[in-house]
Amino acid sequence: MSKVSIDFSSGKFPDADLSVKINQILDKMTGNLTFPDPVPTLDAIRAANVSYYQALDNVKDGSREDTVIKNNLRKSLEADLHQLGDYVQRMSGGDEALILSSGFDVHKKHEAVGPLSKATNLVVKPGSNKGSMELSCNVVDHATFYVFEYHELPSENANGWVQTTTTKRKVLLDGLTSGKQYAFRVAGAGSDPSRNWSDEINSYVL
Repeated sequence: MSKVSIDFSSGKFPDADLSVKINQILDKMTGNLTFPDPVPTLDAIRAANVSYYQALDNVKDGSREDTVIKNNLRKSLEADLHQLGDYVQRMSGGDEALILSSGFDVHKKHEAVGPLSKATNLVVKPGSNKGSMELSCNVVDHATFYVFEYHELPSENANGWVQTTTTKRKVLLDGLTSGKQYAFRVAGAGSDPSRNWSDEINSYVL
């Protein structure tokens, strides 16, 4: 089932664009038999949009008060559109074609990203403190965080990785043993539990 998009925020519709979008909705809903009794009425929204459009014109060379009036009218219009969107959702039964016939947009479905691409360009260099290492890698598309792992060499336990996570693609590892060699790797991570690890880099810790 499709859902009506009721996002009419200024980030999606700047002030002038909102008025244009409202006119599109009014045009498509007028005489549309799928939506016989809109709530609020189209006349009420049309009148509010006329006032809002006039307020936009007043703001160009107007006072701070004019801006406040415009903002209040926009907030009221957004509330009306939310209510009208709920009506469209109810009457359309979630049918995408019917929703689009109203002039409203359809809320985009979030698709699963799946396994992320392999992390690349892992850089390992000594940190500013003794026993520390700085690690970084290229951005991994769709990664919400990064998993950095390391273990001391030689290692009899291939699964003995020590793990640290961060939302950034850089990390400072402390508490390593000076003079010892370590293996390092990184992977981008998201909703998919799988990890596509970078090539390992071996390096001595100062």
